[in-house]
Amino acid sequence: MRANEFITEAPLADYVPLGDFDKPGPFRGPDKKLAVHPVNISKAERFFENNPYDFRLFVSNISGTGKYAETGVVDEQQLTQMFGAENAKKIMANSENAITVVYVGNAGDAKRIFTPWIMAHRFGHAIQASALRGRNNSGMATAWKNAEEHFFSTVNTMLAQTYGQPVSSRRQSGMDWSMTQKYNALFNAIGTQRSSRSKEIRRPYEFFYEMFAQYLGTGHVKLNPFPKQLGYGRQAWGNPTQFLTARGEHSDPEFLADESELLGSDLEMLFDDVVSNCVGKIFVM
Repeated sequence: MRANEFITEAPLADYVPLGDFDKPGPFRGPDKKLAVHPVNISKAERFFENNPYDFRLFVSNISGTGKYAETGVVDEQQLTQMFGAENAKKIMANSENAITVVYVGNAGDAKRIFTPWIMAHRFGHAIQASALRGRNNSGMATAWKNAEEHFFSTVNTMLAQTYGQPVSSRRQSGMDWSMTQKYNALFNAIGTQRSSRSKEIRRPYEFFYEMFAQYLGTGHVKLNPFPKQLGYGRQAWGNPTQFLTARGEHSDPEFLADESELLGSDLEMLFDDVVSNCVGKIFVM
């Protein structure tokens, strides 16, 4: 039995393949098998059950649809143009009270295979794409911006007051690119998800998507305490060559733990606001 035939017969109304996964399309390599593999689908069901929202997931291997990656929120007319009238109708059905995401490949994270975690991570990209393009989503865009600004303003305050590393005065509530190495080191230290544990955070904003994925998959954002000493910069014999050290009363382990716990709790509420504003919308990712 072909993989897509198996999926058609399985009772998975919330996870629907579009197109033939035995033919060329936007899904490639291991992702093509994973996208319609029963075990991966079962994992996705369990993953997205850990938050209070209903998700409807579609995976498209229809030739030519890969060009719509990271489009974000779409309407019925756009869906029809992208996927044809029959598939658009299928995607639109029962979408009013759920969050619908149509994945058109996994090109944006080619080195990370199409697991439920990556589905959640990529959904964060779709939300930001929608927010940046102003696609009729003022509530969602505002909620995303609020979460982003709170996260970076908190981190920037910690860098300035705890480690004596102030960011640019123009970037108090945003990301200061001149601090990239320090951000990466900090996010690898405080993150509890696999990418931080493996020291894979190399682009600061990706950590924001990773925390969002953690929220979707667990219902929580769990962070390690801010470190008393943080190594960063170019490695020498596998060890950092520069360090940030918490100063004065901010070096107290209880303070460092409390600050990270508070940040995680704040992000849970802010991410919940983001996702609640996604209900009834259809995203193409």
